[in-house]
Amino acid sequence: MIKKLHCTYIVCVWILLFVTRATTLAQTTLTAGDIVVLGMNTDDVYPDQRWAFMTLVNLAANTKINFTDAGYDGTAFRVATTNEGHMQWTAPGPVSKGTIIYGTNTKINGATTNVSGQLGGTAAYLSQGGDQIIVYQGTLGTATGATFIYALNTGQSASYTTDGSWQTTGSTLADYLSYLPPGLSSTTTATLTSSQLNTSHATGSGNFGFDNMYYAGTTTGTRAALLAAISNPANWVGSDGSTYNIASSGVFPSAFTILPVILLYFNVQSQAGETVQLTWGTAIESNNDHFTLERSDDGVHYSLLTTVPGKGDHDQPVDYSFIDHSPEAGNNYYRLSQTDRDGRVKILGIKSIQVQAIALRVGPNPAIQFVEADFTRGDWREIKLYNSAEQLLQTISLKATASQVKIPLQDYRPGSYYLAFVGTNGRTNTVRKILKR
Repeated sequence: MIKKLHCTYIVCVWILLFVTRATTLAQTTLTAGDIVVLGMNTDDVYPDQRWAFMTLVNLAANTKINFTDAGYDGTAFRVATTNEGHMQWTAPGPVSKGTIIYGTNTKINGATTNVSGQLGGTAAYLSQGGDQIIVYQGTLGTATGATFIYALNTGQSASYTTDGSWQTTGSTLADYLSYLPPGLSSTTTATLTSSQLNTSHATGSGNFGFDNMYYAGTTTGTRAALLAAISNPANWVGSDGSTYNIASSGVFPSAFTILPVILLYFNVQSQAGETVQLTWGTAIESNNDHFTLERSDDGVHYSLLTTVPGKGDHDQPVDYSFIDHSPEAGNNYYRLSQTDRDGRVKILGIKSIQVQAIALRVGPNPAIQFVEADFTRGDWREIKLYNSAEQLLQTISLKATASQVKIPLQDYRPGSYYLAFVGTNGRTNTVRKILKR
């Protein structure tokens, strides 16, 4: 009995460890630009100096993200425990991309739950002349082995660098100074405000940015477009005297809209009454896995035509096309949708076209596995398949009620083949050439 209980105890402990381990591994591994900082008030009263960040990707529950106001000196974070701090937030559940999350020195979304550490050190605050917030994953408090996600600096000093640039030489002697962390770019994954935003902060007079700043640009776009907009100081506003409502129902909308694809056009066109060509183009793609084309004869019930892989993240126009070799006679509805790399689907558009009934249609051409023939019922008695040497390969007998037949080609080599359609009078009236790939 004791042995049985002992084994049961071991099994339970093993299961508990396995579940704990699986939960730990479930967090999202982030890359540069997956999180952005949208603003901060350094003139707020500690410990309630408000700031905000947003996720540009979906976060799994238990994802751990680190934040610090300590400057990066090229190799490590600046060490000053009284006025520099590190905070780690653990996502309590799944978080959708576009979600804005609000923080203070010690809280995230108004609570200390799932938060360890703080911004502003043990006895001080975010520098009231402007400061930085650097986002990273890895061991809390150390730059060694860290993956840097984003960086915002609103207080770079003219004493150490050129106007509006990250520090490149010397030591980070002040709490508002920082080098640009490795892996980040000042035009896409980092924001540094400049004296162009505050003419009273001229070169040599102190800090370039404002005490309080927030992003005021577009809130809809692809990941790449939003990163470029947020990283552009021209899209920020600031004040040295007034703080902003960086909180829920404040200066930001309830959420940003992250578009994986911006569609330029989606067209359908009949070709010689036998096929339908579908074309579409995108202006921008981000996190796009593939497109899906579906067809329906009633605009309600759709069946899959094909999937087309995306052409990677881009911000230049890209064109796509597909030919439907076997449209239905009458109305054909085509639905184009797009699928993210995380599996989310968005319908981009629906187009319709009317195809006239014809006596004979053969497709797809070129073909791989099979070719399908559609025809008017009762027109043909049989179909003969020949190779390019005019050798007969198959004879397909047709019932009087047949209007469609699928001819397998997988056993034949790539090349040219011919379909001879024999009428009810026994004569070969029509021959169609097909290409087997």
